[in-house]
Amino acid sequence: MKRLILIIALIFCSSKISSQQLYTNKGETIFDGSKESFEPIKAINNNSVSIIDTENGNIAALIYIKDFEFRLGLMQEHFNENYMYSSKFPKSTFEGVIQNFNFEKLENNYTNFIIEGEIEIKGVKKNITTVAKIKKTVYGIDLNTSFNIKLSDYKIKIPRLVFKKIDENVVVNLNYSYEKK
Repeated sequence: MKRLILIIALIFCSSKISSQQLYTNKGETIFDGSKESFEPIKAINNNSVSIIDTENGNIAALIYIKDFEFRLGLMQEHFNENYMYSSKFPKSTFEGVIQNFNFEKLENNYTNFIIEGEIEIKGVKKNITTVAKIKKTVYGIDLNTSFNIKLSDYKIKIPRLVFKKIDENVVVNLNYSYEKK
């Protein structure tokens, strides 16, 4: 019995070793909830973590909410305390698949790929589909994508006092450079 468990563990570990994974912990996530002619509601997170399995196109990302930086400290405070409740919901996650992904066929110019998966924000999970531009680099790959999320879908309520300043549909941009893990 012990021998069987050891053999299964070795097979599992060797399949994980042969699988090529690319990783980033410095991904740039930008969101913009600005409305025209008002103060920009924009933040950048340069510490987003993501991993891609190059054999099957599986992709996952983890974004810590408190790592978003705003131009004004008061905006950052309101974002964390009044909208995102980052002490209760400290992170956002994504798990998905890059459709028809083949690492060996990637070139050094951008190619469009469809990514489908599930995003979780404030404990609410929603399916999402987006088009990403991906290219091979010397160290791994670069991935860029942009998509919209509707705040009310994730139980993010905008107070009436600032409703005219914050857009209900927020644009999210991802710029990630992956390297071998």
